[in-house]
Amino acid sequence: MRYLKFTPPPDDGIVTFGASGTDKCDLEIFFRNQKAKPQKSDDLAFRGRQRRQGSAIIEYVQLDLVHMQKRLGDKAKFTVATMESGEYAFEDAAEQRVVFEYDGVRFAITAKPDGFLTYQPDSSRLLFEYKTKASGIRAMNSKLDYKGAQADHLRQVTAESLVFGVREGILLYESTQKPAWFSDEHNGGVTKGAKTWRDGAPMPDVRSFYFYITDEMQDALLRDLARKARLVYECVKPEVTVEMTDKCGFCAFFGGHCQASLSAENLAELQAIEARMARSSLAGKKDHRSLRAYLDQVTEVTA
Repeated sequence: MRYLKFTPPPDDGIVTFGASGTDKCDLEIFFRNQKAKPQKSDDLAFRGRQRRQGSAIIEYVQLDLVHMQKRLGDKAKFTVATMESGEYAFEDAAEQRVVFEYDGVRFAITAKPDGFLTYQPDSSRLLFEYKTKASGIRAMNSKLDYKGAQADHLRQVTAESLVFGVREGILLYESTQKPAWFSDEHNGGVTKGAKTWRDGAPMPDVRSFYFYITDEMQDALLRDLARKARLVYECVKPEVTVEMTDKCGFCAFFGGHCQASLSAENLAELQAIEARMARSSLAGKKDHRSLRAYLDQVTEVTA
């Protein structure tokens, strides 16, 4: 639900991080702030449909939140906060940009949360972020049971806590896959990994996590953003690390900029690491596949 037209942050020469993109790799931030031209390529049609589906779902979730007080009356524990203008505190209406200084480095964070909720018992304000998961019900629950809220999502709400001064909130996950209408638990035609019922009940397609942002979490994020911003100001192009290659799938500078500017020394180091990984227990696993895909693109660009 968008109530105000998005206005870009002022071009004041200060490196600006979007709260939802604070986990981007150093190279993507470097290229973006060096005004490098993003790579454009044809996308697969289903990805556009998936993005539209996620946007549509958050809009009806926000509509449900708006109607909560009317539906539940005094039983409603949460209501949607409003701005001074009277608009609901969703996304564009709540957007803010704040400049920080850490370790002598100035940078800005722009935050546009999915919403703010007011907790009725004490009128405290909570951050609200909503995430759709297209990996399937079983995969979503397994990951959330094991690790809890995703680290990059906690990093996003940490950035939002710095901008708005609100430390508490709710991260809500929803799977776009829904359980079978009737139990598939004993259905022999459905494989174990595809079943959506367990112990006589459907698996949850919605999971919520309360979070509280500590001083340590804020300090760690500020320290890392200051380091990234310093590289931009000093025009120091970061070297590619194995960890960076895990983020290449969504990078707008993959290929033409990143691989094309890779130094011979950095390339040799990555190739040596890949060779060691190929002979280890990491062979074929996610980190190895990401590094291998990066190096394959180097070959294509330099051919």
